[in-house]
Amino acid sequence: MKIITDPKRIDEFLSRGVETVLPSKEFVREKLMSGKKLKMYLGIDPTGPNLHLGHLVTILKLKEFADLGHEAILLMGDFTGMIGDPTDKSAARKQLTKKEVKKNLSGYKKQLAPVLKFGWGGVRVEFNSKWLSKLKFEEVVNLASNFTVQQMLARDMFDKRMKENKPIYLHEFLYPLMQGYDCVAMDVDGELGGNDQLFNILAGRDLMKALKNKEKFVIGVKLLTDASGQKMGKTEGNMAALTDSANDKFGKVMSWPDGLILPGFEILTKADLGKIKKRMEKGENPRDLKLDLALEVVKLLHSEKEAKKARENFIKVFSEKEKPVEMEKVRVKTRVQNILNLLVNTKLVSSKAEARRLVEQGGVKIDDEVIKDWQAEIEIKNRMVIQVGKRRFINLELSEKI
Repeated sequence: MKIITDPKRIDEFLSRGVETVLPSKEFVREKLMSGKKLKMYLGIDPTGPNLHLGHLVTILKLKEFADLGHEAILLMGDFTGMIGDPTDKSAARKQLTKKEVKKNLSGYKKQLAPVLKFGWGGVRVEFNSKWLSKLKFEEVVNLASNFTVQQMLARDMFDKRMKENKPIYLHEFLYPLMQGYDCVAMDVDGELGGNDQLFNILAGRDLMKALKNKEKFVIGVKLLTDASGQKMGKTEGNMAALTDSANDKFGKVMSWPDGLILPGFEILTKADLGKIKKRMEKGENPRDLKLDLALEVVKLLHSEKEAKKARENFIKVFSEKEKPVEMEKVRVKTRVQNILNLLVNTKLVSSKAEARRLVEQGGVKIDDEVIKDWQAEIEIKNRMVIQVGKRRFINLELSEKI
């Protein structure tokens, strides 16, 4: 594949949605302009089964690198995922088993298929268990000798835990060492990651210098954050999953605060930011801007047709107070069910506790009637509509076997 050295595209790659470039933007720009094929990777730990729009930010930047003709690697942290990245955590992560990691990973390629091309001319997938699981204890000790305890304790979350007298486990110190060794094992030129990953990424820079005498460049991208500055992600529970329906993705983007409009366009779309800024400066209704943002995001992950349908559904539900044009059909096998079981069985909620909370708050309707009793027994009929919250609707169908 031809290496692209168009200055405009390279400058776009190094600036749009990017917060940090190390050792400098000039250093990386010179490498990209050289015409030499470079190797850069993005690592993802499979800590859950669903990727989300927060992941999409770095994924799109990795795709941009591949589109420039370079070797782009998506590294699945099947080994590091069992350890748990301590970044931004006030307590140690729950360690996962091999089985849990494998299960979480199983759907990643399918979820990313709408935006990534895998294989030749696209993105290559690697797994870090390939080398990390083979390291001998002697080798781990030698790698650890490149870091100090003071370096690790300088991390914000470790410093905070020390002050709060909370435990810091030794394996958490080893996490950046393992991520750093990924760089060495793949002998990369650069690494891409969210700006919150800089400590781990810099550990890789240190190891590359020490073991390969190589200057690894770093691209740190901006994060999607909520109004409080909190990172939006699967752990925080406020981000649209890539597995969500087009309607759900559209609705979740529309629920974002107005302050996320411009960042959303910058890091999740190819929209002309100059035009977006002008629309904002003219005082255009933020709702109209978010409709365009949601359309672009859903179009990227589904299709233009589905995105337009999702917009139509959203407008009908919220502006015209009507039901969606199209609803997901869910087949049920039991004619009479307790409302909590019904909500869980149809996957409208993840637990009975969540279902009970929604019922008690008046957030559940069946055929436009609010269900107030969490002990209610529901007699199911064909084409019965369940609504949870403002934007989630499903249409029930009785199994023919009933």
